[in-house]
Amino acid sequence: MSNRDPKRYYAILGVSFDAEAAEIKAAYRRRAKELHPDRNRAPDAAAQFRLLNEAYEALNDPASRALYDTAALEAAKASPAPGQKPPEPVVCSCCGKVTAQPRYAIFFTVTSFLVVTRRSPTQGIFCSACAEKKACRASAITWLFGWWGFPWGPIYSVGAIIANMLGGKQPPEVNARLTAYQAWYFASIGNMDVARAVAMDAADLARKAPSNSAGAELRTSIDELLQVIGGSAKRLKNSWRLLSRPFYVQAAVLAAVAVGGWQAYERMPVSQPPRGPKPYVATAPTSNPAPAPKRAAYVRPAMAPNGTPWPFSAGYVRGYSLLNNDGRSSVTVDNSQNDSDVFVKLVSLDGARAYPVRLFYIPAGRSFTVEDVRQGTYDVRYQNLSSGALSRSEQFSLTETRNYQGIEYSTLTLTLYKVRNGNMQTYALAEDEF
Repeated sequence: MSNRDPKRYYAILGVSFDAEAAEIKAAYRRRAKELHPDRNRAPDAAAQFRLLNEAYEALNDPASRALYDTAALEAAKASPAPGQKPPEPVVCSCCGKVTAQPRYAIFFTVTSFLVVTRRSPTQGIFCSACAEKKACRASAITWLFGWWGFPWGPIYSVGAIIANMLGGKQPPEVNARLTAYQAWYFASIGNMDVARAVAMDAADLARKAPSNSAGAELRTSIDELLQVIGGSAKRLKNSWRLLSRPFYVQAAVLAAVAVGGWQAYERMPVSQPPRGPKPYVATAPTSNPAPAPKRAAYVRPAMAPNGTPWPFSAGYVRGYSLLNNDGRSSVTVDNSQNDSDVFVKLVSLDGARAYPVRLFYIPAGRSFTVEDVRQGTYDVRYQNLSSGALSRSEQFSLTETRNYQGIEYSTLTLTLYKVRNGNMQTYALAEDEF
């Protein structure tokens, strides 16, 4: 096709017709430094700089570049005079071949790094074979490098991969003019059957163009072209149909990644709460507990685990022994900032196994103090009776020190907050450790 650069925009920027968006941007920055009136003292520097900006605005935006690249197609409106050489055909911008079904297509490549995400168009007039290569290349780069920016990397990558899989962005008005020009070329060389089939493709594309004056004019001109060509012809097999090889290739990659991701997710180990500092038994070491039954879906228990009713107010649960009760220290568990009742165990960490020494109940908005506790190392484990969630405090020590005034002992307060941000670090707890 002649006059690929009607306003010399590509020449002004110094790039080729198939230049990538990044090349156009780099060329503009380089030329802007050379032509800026503050640095270039040539008499026409200001005019050249304005032309440079005009060229960049036309070629930097994918939609305006598509219109510029096909601006010369208006020449298809007039029939060549007798003896005049026929118009040059539209050729693929990659392989240079003449095709009966050229399309202007835009494919997108996404690259990301941390908070930086770039979405770059690759566009031009392609045959279906070269478009397949461009689409697969753009999608492959996006699969490898598009996901690593937050938050736009995954969003842009999904959009680009789907767009490329569906054949890229194909502006219908631009492609209707492009196909109509190609139909006129085939008519001018006497290949009327192909000319009419291509013109029928152009009519189909024109029906997808916007319903404005330009779209109406385009549809009218293509109808006139069909009348001039006349005759009848079979429709061409659509090499750009959706369910073609490019679609299946990219869909297969997408499916393989999805299946692989799901299998990897299935193989991931289930996250478990951190274990306590020592092996744990649910009762004191002197008892002989039966294995605990498996728990069904959580329902708030009406009674304590030993079958006795919960206390009416904060206090020990009846039926459990009060162990380690020969000391002077005290532990206050403050549940005043929580909107759920809790079942609490003070657990001794002295010895080979951890075990509970006091078991008590605290209603929402209340506190309870465990007194006369022997010195040693402990933690507090509790169950939120509304949700069933289990938690464990960090371990702490209670001490008794004799001095000239008597015995100093520990007085500790542990605050339970709904969001687990009290005065001690707390952890999620496994059922077998409660």
